[in-house]
Amino acid sequence: MCRYGASELHVIASLIGGIAAQEVIKLITHQYISLDNTLIFDGHTQRAQTYRL
Repeated sequence: MCRYGASELHVIASLIGGIAAQEVIKLITHQYISLDNTLIFDGHTQRAQTYRL
């Protein structure tokens, strides 16, 4: 995998877009529980965590 300075990898952009789309579907259909408050994704370590603010 190549890394580019000062630009976003397409894999990370598609991951964040997929998470956002999934949350919108949850809100519209009222079938599942949404993420609890804040999701922070660290692209360097490839980790995502949710925080209640």
